[in-house]
Amino acid sequence: MKKSQTNAQRNPQQQDEHGQIVVAIGASAGGLEAIQEFFRAMPSDSGLAFVVIQHLSPDYRSLMDELLARYTRMRILKAEENMPVEANTIYLIPPRKNLRIFHDRLLLEDQNLRKGLNLPIDIFFRSLAAEKGQRAIGIILSGTGSDGALGTRAIKEVGGMIMVQDDVTARFDGMPRSAVSTGLVDYVLPPSQMPDELLNYLKHPFVGKEQALEAALTENLDALTRIMLIVREHSGIDFSYYKENTILRRLERRVSINRFTTLEQYVQFLSESEKEQSILYRELLIGVTRFFRDAEAFELIAEKVFPSIFHPDKRVVRIWSAGCSTGEEAYSLAMLCREYMDHHHFEGDVKIFATDIDRHSLEVAGQGFYLDSMVADIGPVRLSRFFTRRESGYQINESVRKMVIFATHNLLRDPPFSKQDLIVCRNLFIYLKPEMQNRILSVFYHALNPEAYFLMGSSENIGELQDGFQVIDSKWKLYRQRPGYTPPLLRNLPLFRTTRTNVDTPLSLVGTPNDASRLLEKLVGVFAPPSVLIDENNNIVHVINDVNRFIQLRPGRFSQQLFNLLPSELGLIVSSLLRRLRETRTEVIYEDVAGLSDLANQRVDLEGRMVEDGRQHYVLLTFRTVARHDDAQTAPRLAIAADEQIQARLTEVERELQFTRENLQAAIEELETSNEELQSSNEELIASNEELQSTNEELQSVNEELYTVNAEYQAKIEEMIRLNNDINNLLNNT
Repeated sequence: MKKSQTNAQRNPQQQDEHGQIVVAIGASAGGLEAIQEFFRAMPSDSGLAFVVIQHLSPDYRSLMDELLARYTRMRILKAEENMPVEANTIYLIPPRKNLRIFHDRLLLEDQNLRKGLNLPIDIFFRSLAAEKGQRAIGIILSGTGSDGALGTRAIKEVGGMIMVQDDVTARFDGMPRSAVSTGLVDYVLPPSQMPDELLNYLKHPFVGKEQALEAALTENLDALTRIMLIVREHSGIDFSYYKENTILRRLERRVSINRFTTLEQYVQFLSESEKEQSILYRELLIGVTRFFRDAEAFELIAEKVFPSIFHPDKRVVRIWSAGCSTGEEAYSLAMLCREYMDHHHFEGDVKIFATDIDRHSLEVAGQGFYLDSMVADIGPVRLSRFFTRRESGYQINESVRKMVIFATHNLLRDPPFSKQDLIVCRNLFIYLKPEMQNRILSVFYHALNPEAYFLMGSSENIGELQDGFQVIDSKWKLYRQRPGYTPPLLRNLPLFRTTRTNVDTPLSLVGTPNDASRLLEKLVGVFAPPSVLIDENNNIVHVINDVNRFIQLRPGRFSQQLFNLLPSELGLIVSSLLRRLRETRTEVIYEDVAGLSDLANQRVDLEGRMVEDGRQHYVLLTFRTVARHDDAQTAPRLAIAADEQIQARLTEVERELQFTRENLQAAIEELETSNEELQSSNEELIASNEELQSTNEELQSVNEELYTVNAEYQAKIEEMIRLNNDINNLLNNT
């Protein structure tokens, strides 16, 4: 007891209002040597508690406590139910058990292999993140597979710190590589160097002490502004509307990791290091999600929302997943929709617009490939139905992938997707200031169909817009839009603007804010009908009013190219109009465009007009609905009958297509016969492959456990040989 008090006094920084600081160490095959190196370099009076999580064989007794005792003077205990966590102690996970922590006590539970792959490192890391928050520390050492990657995300979400063994010193680099691939790791080091960096990190005056960093910012008010400016110039994203606490937590970790004692030193380093700029940008954009996160919320959607939006006569159901990160939430919604559609025989289409500001996350989402640990929350039935097994992970099936459209989108700047039946935006508002929350909520209100649904994160609230939404479930924050409400416009707030433009950026106005505002006011003041503004490369840069009747978003990567969003027949007409418009530089109108009006007493005229803004030349393409009995005279302009203009071209194209169809038809019939035979063989091979994959996973797990057991026994044998030699020498001398 006296010794514990002495350590606590010697290391006052190792305990705070969160209780004992706990360091979680995850290791598997090849981890014994790494664990020994780590504790050989770790002082025995650090004031920390260590929990070692391994993949242990259920059939052999672990010798880790005996082997580790030679490398440290700390107490080594095998974890027991409700055991308190104390300083300067190492706790080892028992075989056949999963371990969690709650109120500084260890809780054990039996492993349930029926649920699929058991990931004890992820389980404890996620428990530690919930228990310790930003004081959570996780270390990943040698091992195969991807256990620990999901736990890494959980710890980083709450602001914790992650260390990973570098793949050069790791006997098996599967687990370290999986953790590093998340892009969230703070240190990549050999095990022998980790203790020194860990203690230096904890001793830093900024770590866990927001008041210290706030005081530093108070003394230098320009420091935070300079940091935000550097990040904006690097990434094009302005983080000035993030909550200060969010930014402070990220900054304190980067300052301490780089071993700077003052904020001015870090600002200077940040301005000179592009690598650090990228790291800080990634830190501020941490988007942590997982499949079917908060399963009850998804059950609520299926129970309360889907019956209302999946009408039998509805052709398209539109869902927007805002802030989708790496796509797990969007794919979860797609799987949920597919299950409901198949069960209720819904024959319409579902379009899920998944957007995020982080292009790197969207690239991961677009690939649709996830490591084994990432799909741990998906049940075996869904996993076999919606995923295909690949090496070290799972690939989302095409039936789910084609339902989701990924696009880069800034909620604070870009126009929203309209006429949505459901918007899901979870755990984004907690990072933003209240005025920005209200702004985005106002945008969502207008983007929803009347009486459509909106789902937030469980720790978020609707704020000032509570009159615009009806509460469906207060626990999981499910709301329904109330028509007729007028949300605050918040016009005085400046818009976010990226400093980089790209053709993949969806429907945003280019140019400086002042120029864009003047141009937008001019266009809206003259043309109220639905319109799109396109640049010289035929990329859409702005949308005026609702053009969803004329533009179609297709599955796959989002494109700003106008002709990728138009129906084929309309694309021919628009191509002809643009060519004539750019030749004549005068207004061009195609009257009564065929197939664009579904009303008997109305027609749709397609209008094109050149708009110049300095050196930029744009084309405003307008879809104007005109009553057929309206014969009012308009200003002189070039008017062309669309049907007559393109009839000759269409006839020629149809003749070529008919010839091609006839040639292909014979080949298609032969291929269909062969395809049926191959399909039957393929189904048999798939069934056999699934059985082999399941067997391979079991063998891989057993191999890891046996490798750990073998390493322990090998170390024990070497120890016995040394003792035997010592005894023989003693007897010979005697």
